[in-house]
Amino acid sequence: MTLDLRSSNYVKWSSFFKAMCGKFDLLRHINGTAPPNPLDAAWHQADCCVRSWLYGSVSESVLDFTMEDEQTGDLSIKDYDNKMKQAAAALRAAGKPVADSTLILNLLRGVNPSYNTTGDFIAATPNITFAVALDQLALNELCLANEAKVAASTALVASTPSLGYGSNCRSPSVPSSSQPRRKKGNGK
Repeated sequence: MTLDLRSSNYVKWSSFFKAMCGKFDLLRHINGTAPPNPLDAAWHQADCCVRSWLYGSVSESVLDFTMEDEQTGDLSIKDYDNKMKQAAAALRAAGKPVADSTLILNLLRGVNPSYNTTGDFIAATPNITFAVALDQLALNELCLANEAKVAASTALVASTPSLGYGSNCRSPSVPSSSQPRRKKGNGK
């Protein structure tokens, strides 16, 4: 079975693909369950198997979305926006336009958890448009990037040795030979 945007067969294809992965006990590779150890050679081999099944079961028009490098990394909001717009355009071209509310729901479902507060705000705002939702997330992204820069510069300042009269700047200690010695005896 081949997934094709023009034939609207996603439900059938999805059922087939899940059954195929389940047959070989590989559902954890597609259902979001954390892998036992992604650095393990056996896990990597099974993951490559699932990818090859995926690549072999989708049409050329779908391959653009599935074969891009570095899909495990987080995208910037701008890049994420572009991917969502490409997917929406492909669906529109296939005669299946996507409503703004559906785009927003998918946007919030796929966004990094560090944007949860902004996502909650977007979800609670009535009649919000996809463009405004993206603007809110982009603003949150800028704020998080700024916080990271401030934290990095603060850590740098905190780790730099003091050049003034601080606790790191002590007078040289007096050699022990020049200090007065106590007389031994009864402590007097």
